[in-house]
Amino acid sequence: MRANRFLAILLTAFLFASATLLQGQKETTQRSDLQGGQATSLIQAPMDQNVPADLRPLLAPRQSEMRLIAQFYNADRMTLNGNYDRGGGAGRGGGRGADPAGVSSLSLSTNRIARLKRYDIDWQTALAGLDAGRLSPAAQADLNALKAAIQANLKQLDADAVVIAQVMPLVPFAPHIVELSEARIRMLDVDARKAAGVLTEIAKEIGQIRASLTEGLGTTGGAATGLRAGKDLAIRGADAVDGLRGSLTTWFNFYNGYDPLFMWWTTLPYKHLETALQEYSAFLREKMAAADRKPDAVSPAAPAIAPAPGPKIGDVPDLQELLALPQDEMTGIVQRFLARDGGGRRGRGGADAAAGAPNPQYYTAWLAALKTLDFDGLSRNAQVDYLFIRKRCEIQIAREGRKPQANIPRKADDSGITGAARGRDGLIADLQVEMIPYTPEELIAVANKEFEWCDAEKRKAAQQMGFGDDWRKALEKAKDMHVPPGQQPGVIRDLLFEAVDYLRAKDILTIPQVASESLHMGMMSPERQLVNPFFTGGSQITVSYPTDTMEYEARLQSMRGNATPLSHATAFHEMIPGHNFVGYMSARYSGYRARLGGTSFYGEGWPLYWEMMMYRMGFHDTPEEKTGALFWRAHRCARIIFSLRFHMGEWSPQECVDFLVDRVGFERNNAIGEVRRSFQGSYAPLYQAAYLLGGLQLRSLREELVDSGQMPEKQFHDEIMRQGSMPIAMLRLAMSKQRLTRDMPVDWKFYGDNPLAAREAT
Repeated sequence: MRANRFLAILLTAFLFASATLLQGQKETTQRSDLQGGQATSLIQAPMDQNVPADLRPLLAPRQSEMRLIAQFYNADRMTLNGNYDRGGGAGRGGGRGADPAGVSSLSLSTNRIARLKRYDIDWQTALAGLDAGRLSPAAQADLNALKAAIQANLKQLDADAVVIAQVMPLVPFAPHIVELSEARIRMLDVDARKAAGVLTEIAKEIGQIRASLTEGLGTTGGAATGLRAGKDLAIRGADAVDGLRGSLTTWFNFYNGYDPLFMWWTTLPYKHLETALQEYSAFLREKMAAADRKPDAVSPAAPAIAPAPGPKIGDVPDLQELLALPQDEMTGIVQRFLARDGGGRRGRGGADAAAGAPNPQYYTAWLAALKTLDFDGLSRNAQVDYLFIRKRCEIQIAREGRKPQANIPRKADDSGITGAARGRDGLIADLQVEMIPYTPEELIAVANKEFEWCDAEKRKAAQQMGFGDDWRKALEKAKDMHVPPGQQPGVIRDLLFEAVDYLRAKDILTIPQVASESLHMGMMSPERQLVNPFFTGGSQITVSYPTDTMEYEARLQSMRGNATPLSHATAFHEMIPGHNFVGYMSARYSGYRARLGGTSFYGEGWPLYWEMMMYRMGFHDTPEEKTGALFWRAHRCARIIFSLRFHMGEWSPQECVDFLVDRVGFERNNAIGEVRRSFQGSYAPLYQAAYLLGGLQLRSLREELVDSGQMPEKQFHDEIMRQGSMPIAMLRLAMSKQRLTRDMPVDWKFYGDNPLAAREAT
């Protein structure tokens, strides 16, 4: 706990020293919880309502070039710390079943200490290689502070090892529980019969320890005939037992309900051990601590825990590359603008978020203030910030006098699926904010053209499978290729690492060691599967698969909807290089440049772009895997069509469900869940369309920069991660080599001037 508190204080200090946030500002990222998507990120803070007449005094001075290096170190170390049993917390990705309240945070994992030692030592070596004389004075100070922090962390790890050694006589069974817990965290397969035997033996061992401690309680003076413990050690031991019980609960709940063989073997042994741990903890607190029987002999010194072997890929990023990154002097100005602008996006129920935004005079004043800046003297990041503010102001000024659409239609039915329609005018306003220069009708045409490509590819795969042009029969076969209950976690794990290995072999994206080492998994509850029939991702992948509480039809449709060929195309969407990777990189490049409001077109477009890329590169080896991938591509096309038609009042929710079943091949229960989450949840109207449209934007940007030879492919992908979530039209300006001017147009027709005309999709 002391180590975690020290790290938190250190990280806060570094971020405070390096950030350009104005006093009192607070950055809040709103993130969708169902598909792991990047939702709108808004800056919320009490700010001066007046527009500054001159922006030049608000330009940030040059910051320490060590700021991102310190940020990387702290973020990666905290991530690694979550890969091990932490005593109750049991690492990230616990899945269903909350840990018991009040458990201790004492970690008994020696693997954690060994791994963090290796990490700290590798960072010490890398920092020693920096030429401090070439750094600014502020960076030199930060470098010295980081070196001191790493040394302190190493000392804390040795102190943690001493604590473990001291408490271990009271919990000699702890390594067995920790091993079970950390195997789950690493997503290893579980041997249910062996695990049941381990649980049974631990329960027996607890009985033996209690007997020895009870004997020690009855000894007065002379040599101890039983195990003794003073008050402090007894309380610490009870805390450790509570933590182990929490870890065991998390471990058991991960498999319970999903794996029938696991439940058959372990249910009773788990219950017996859980009771034994609970009673043993009470014994230590109520009897041992009260008796305070200190042992006569001095405990031996704790054995040293050696650093873990070095990973195949080094822990430390390219420090010279981080030092050389440009800075963004407009960050504070962007935050001040967004704090009152509010993002200009709509809320639920058809209301404009901009309804309570400032009047047009506010934006006119901002346009005047921008002209006080020397545009050509700004860094490229800052020039993009300038153009972003200018464009946002122009959008808001153009809305003056626009009357909100009245009586927005919603085609009703008896599906029971609720949710308000946005209306065509509202969709157009939302598209303007996202800098998408197309009408809803044009975007539906885009989706239909991409659908045509999907249909042609599906027929090819069906022919390879022996079904002629009947892609529906091919899809039925792919859906039936699912594993028995209990085996899905292993399948998804293998798919995650297959994608990481594939991308590293292609060398088209930098995937840090800590990122790939820190993939975690949870299981989705039956209740959540009602609105989210497929797995989701982010900090962990949450696997959707039947439980023993679901009805027969629901179980079958869940298995078919998450069959292995279908999962092959989307597991990486959720983790690396998708949502998980975006979150990982965003934390490490936070503060690199201003956050321009965030957008789901980036947050969902980036993972969808990789679905396109992986298909194009040949990641899917078999026609069944291609069929699964094409099912999802067709799904993304369908999302544009059914969501926009619903919000324009053309389709009812039931028609949307039928469309997914008939046109894409959805299981009906899964289609109902998909439509329900689209309209009843917290998603904005364009969210479902953002998947494919964002992917198409990034694909078009790749054609412009990579296929033309302007930028290497790996640099292209890495730079997108550094830039972070923003309207992709602005990302294009940030990454291209074209000269930027203060009055240049920023609209970008990424799908051609007229999507309603014929275009060959790719």
